[in-house]
Amino acid sequence: MATVKHPIRRRFMYLGFRLLHALASRLPWSTAQALGRVLGGAAFWLLSGQRRLALDHLTLAFGAQYSPAQQQRMVQAVFRNLGQTALEWFVLPRLSLAQIGAMVSCDGLHYLQQALARGEGAILVSAHTGNWEILPLYLKSLGYEGAVLARPLRYPEYEPFMVRMRADKGVTTLARGSLKEVARLLQAKQLVGILVDQDLDSLEGIHVEFFGHPAYTVVGPSALALMTGAPIVPLVVLREGRGFRLVIDEALTVVPGLGRPQAIAALTQQWTRALEAQIRRDPAQWVWMHRRWKTPESPASSTLRPALPPAPRVQPALA
Repeated sequence: MATVKHPIRRRFMYLGFRLLHALASRLPWSTAQALGRVLGGAAFWLLSGQRRLALDHLTLAFGAQYSPAQQQRMVQAVFRNLGQTALEWFVLPRLSLAQIGAMVSCDGLHYLQQALARGEGAILVSAHTGNWEILPLYLKSLGYEGAVLARPLRYPEYEPFMVRMRADKGVTTLARGSLKEVARLLQAKQLVGILVDQDLDSLEGIHVEFFGHPAYTVVGPSALALMTGAPIVPLVVLREGRGFRLVIDEALTVVPGLGRPQAIAALTQQWTRALEAQIRRDPAQWVWMHRRWKTPESPASSTLRPALPPAPRVQPALA
């Protein structure tokens, strides 16, 4: 999303955030969810630039699979989900880990257990789906230890809120590049979680296929797996009714017999494909206004892209 550079406008935005936080943090969970959906629906009509971006990206990803009316409804659902997510963040600090755990059902927990049984920790890769901040809190409620690896927010004035929200529940936030701390956690058989579904051209990456188009993708998780031997576990949180479902995929490991660049490329393509398959389950829960395909492909990065079988097509649930 575009950065608001005007200092006065940013100041008013932050004051609005503080006011909304003060009001919404006292609301019951269900009321906050309902209000968030209303605010998200209003944002759909007010933020025309972001609405057009989301529609354009849906067309790029799915072609003519959906009619214009279906795309419009889907993007409305995207905005409602984001509004609901934001209001939920304000209420989360009031909830106990037990209350958060009771909201979530889980598919594939045995995959995470199998990955940890290797004794080298696990690198969790996820996407901005559903309410992604539920993910580390839910795993904490199950007794898993670890940290979230995050880059600085575009708007640093909001960062203390996000870091404190996790820390209050016992989840540490590490800055990207904290290799010593990450290695220590993995050696202690803990979890390291990373959101990897955005085009971050400030970080080392390559182009891999995402929804049929080359997308610049960070290689940090794959390089870390190659360095430490820790498996990569793709997983996402999706909304389901009034609660959530955590979907965990089978762990991925470095492809044997490949050189380092090719191994990193192959592993990055694999976990990107796994996340894409989960986004296809319900596209309205992903952030389609993000410029996921903004960085042009270079000849060097294209030579690293491995040839893998086509991604499975999953019929999405239209909101």
